[in-house]
Amino acid sequence: MYRVLSTFLFAIVSFGFTAQIGPVFSFKKFLTSDTPFIETYVEVYANTLEIFSIDSTQLSYGVEITQLVKNLNDEIIDFKKYSIEEKTETNEMLKNILDLQRFSLPNGDYKLEIQVKDLYNENSIEVINSDIRIDFSDKDLEISDIELLESYGKTSQTNNTTKSGFSLIPLVSNYYSPEFDKLAYYFEIYNPKFNANESYVLLQNIKIKETGEIAGQFNKLKKINPQQITPLINTFNIGNLPTGNYEIVIQIRNQLNELIAEKKIDFQRTNLNTPIDVDRLNSINIANTFSDELPKDSLIEFINCLAPIASPFELNIINRKLKQMDDTLKRQFIYSFWYNKNNANPRKDWEDYKIQVNRIQNLFGTRIKKGYQTDRGRVYLKYGAPNNLIDRPNEPSSYPYQIWHYYRLGQFNNKRFIFYMPDLVTNDYTILHSDVPGEVKNETWNATLNSRNSTNGNLDDPNAGNRDHWGTNSSILFNNP
Repeated sequence: MYRVLSTFLFAIVSFGFTAQIGPVFSFKKFLTSDTPFIETYVEVYANTLEIFSIDSTQLSYGVEITQLVKNLNDEIIDFKKYSIEEKTETNEMLKNILDLQRFSLPNGDYKLEIQVKDLYNENSIEVINSDIRIDFSDKDLEISDIELLESYGKTSQTNNTTKSGFSLIPLVSNYYSPEFDKLAYYFEIYNPKFNANESYVLLQNIKIKETGEIAGQFNKLKKINPQQITPLINTFNIGNLPTGNYEIVIQIRNQLNELIAEKKIDFQRTNLNTPIDVDRLNSINIANTFSDELPKDSLIEFINCLAPIASPFELNIINRKLKQMDDTLKRQFIYSFWYNKNNANPRKDWEDYKIQVNRIQNLFGTRIKKGYQTDRGRVYLKYGAPNNLIDRPNEPSSYPYQIWHYYRLGQFNNKRFIFYMPDLVTNDYTILHSDVPGEVKNETWNATLNSRNSTNGNLDDPNAGNRDHWGTNSSILFNNP
């Protein structure tokens, strides 16, 4: 469940990576005054595509998308085929491709097939299949699907991303990483038997998936008088929502508190800012838990290895209070740490993480540092394996370096880290620069990286280290890995 740790393929072991086209897909069902329709959302990570150099200053990349709507007899009843091409400057970051299409369909069962093909690599193609059931009724009130939003705003324009006077940019994934502090969504209420004199209560809340209980104060209630179509946008501030599995629940109830209509959507949340109060650890019962089974001589090590994924509150305990904790407090800390991340199965998250720590030790551990204490180990444990890794151990003027590229980190696209080994011998690559918020940012990283054989560069010039050095490609590789 702790996605940043468990869902990335462990491709880094070989220090090589062959990018494959990377589409993410979802769909939602809505209703107009005459007929239902579906919206399909396809997002393709830019750096899974072949990049074509138009000239020395411009790049191009894109996809050809075919969407087929079939009945249960596999007969095509609607289709769309089109290409999306993006052009960008060579020194600009690539943007993901986000596509939204609509198909008007009467109630019934359908099969949807989506083919995504790289414009510049005919052998790179992905096929997505999904079953769809449309079953809108003519009852008094009904709720559309819930569309998660990356952003929204009012608009007077009309295009594929607009509905009911709003510009809606969908969030194709249902995963909210630590960078998200707000959750926004759009839905519609339909009232075919419109009666302006009837009023209802609209309830919106976030519930814990495993228990069905409302997660704290994430609960809203308002009186509504639905029209033929009532569009609604809601936001919750999830800055304090702990890591876990949740669902957004929308209910409409009448004046007798009878449930008239309901709609749900699941989502996952990872939050590294949920505090642990060391003074309250004594109240935590660890009997018959995984923490109670841990070997005594490993407790300190098991706590220290949590540092890469710890919140500032938890890190403060690890760094400043660990030595004063007795064995029982240590076990309570470990259990509380993982319970906050997965209250349904904290043992599983701990065991998954321990596997990752062992792998990191084998990859990045040195004679004086544990793998999780190295910069590469910390980044891997915190963000997962990179989607693309470039290893340059022998460029003439550069220290050995690696560029790690992530197609998506939470709400951020195309983020990078560059590590280098200035001592040339220890295999301890130090983080030199990253464009991830909160990480080391060094505008003169090129000058530092390429100072191995030239120490007199201008450190005020961010490109100084990339000039007049035969064989160096660090700037090009960082901007377009």
